[in-house]
Amino acid sequence: MAALWSLGTRDAVYVRAHALAWPVAMAARLRGRVLVEEVNGTELDLIVSRPWLRPLRPLLRWLYVSQYRRSQHLFPVANELADWLRAEARHDRISVVPNAANTDLFRPMESDPSETFVVFFGGLTDWHGVDVMVDAVRDPSGRRDSAGGDRTACDRAWSRDAVRAGLPIRWLGYRPYEQIPGLIAGAIAGLIPMTNSARALVDRHETRSSCSKTLACGIPVIVSDLPGQADLVREGRCGLVVPGSDPAALARAVAQLAANRDEAREMGERGAALVRAAHSWRAARLEIDKVLPRLPGRRRQVIAPSRCLTAKPR
Repeated sequence: MAALWSLGTRDAVYVRAHALAWPVAMAARLRGRVLVEEVNGTELDLIVSRPWLRPLRPLLRWLYVSQYRRSQHLFPVANELADWLRAEARHDRISVVPNAANTDLFRPMESDPSETFVVFFGGLTDWHGVDVMVDAVRDPSGRRDSAGGDRTACDRAWSRDAVRAGLPIRWLGYRPYEQIPGLIAGAIAGLIPMTNSARALVDRHETRSSCSKTLACGIPVIVSDLPGQADLVREGRCGLVVPGSDPAALARAVAQLAANRDEAREMGERGAALVRAAHSWRAARLEIDKVLPRLPGRRRQVIAPSRCLTAKPR
C-alpha cells in the first residue's frame, strides 16, 4: 500500500518479482512508470516453502509471468534463470546480476577465538537443507563435537528435538540484519546445503545471497553440489562442495575445515577478495546503472540510479 501511494512521485519502480508484488507492478505500468524487476526464482519457490499453495500454482504462475512480460527490464540472478525468462517473458530485455553482499556491513572482523561453531542463516525451509544440517550433527561419523560446533541455526521444532537429544545445536531466532555479520564472524564455515526438494527445484541454478555474505566476512562456505553456488566455490577456491542431501558428507566437510584452520582461513580470505571484486552491492549496482538510464519512460527530473538502489538491500 505504501508503494502504491508513492507511485505519483516516482519515475521508476524496482521490485523483486513475487506474486504479492503484482498490484504494484501493474499499477506502475498503468501510470506509465518505468518498471524493472529482480528475479530470484519462480513460483515453485513459494510452493516448496508453502506446500498448501500447490493447488494455486496456475494462478501464481500467471501472477509472476504477467509481471515479466510487462517489465521494461528483468535482472535475473543466474544465467540459467535468464534463459528460462526469455521463453516465459517473450522478450530479451534481460541482464544477469548475481546476488551480492553489502561489503560495508559484511566484512572480516574480530571474533571470540574460544568458540567453535558453524553457522546457517536464511529462510528455514526444507530446500535450504535444515534437515540435512541436523542429520549431519546426529551422524556418528561426523563426530558431532566438530560437525555442529555449539552454534548452528535451525527451526524451532528441530531445535527442541535437538536439545532433548543433547545435540550441540542452538537456534538463534530472528535477528536484525545488522547483527548477522557478527554471528558469522569466527565460524569455521557457513553452511549452505541447498537441495532440490521434491524435484520442484530441479535444474535450479543460483548462488544464494547468504553465500556472498558469508564469504564477504572472510569465512569459507560449505555448499551442496548445485550449479551456481558450487561453480563459485570451486572457481574461487573459497570453500568445499558436498553432494546434496548427504548429511555424512556435510559432517565430514565441517570436520575437515575444523582440523585445518590455516586452510580454512586462506579459503575465507580468497572468498572475501572475490566478493569485493565481483559480488558486492557496488558491483551489482554498476551493472544495473548501465541499464536504467537507457530505459524509455516519462521523467520529470534526472535521478542518479545508484543513489536510489543502495537504499534497498539485495
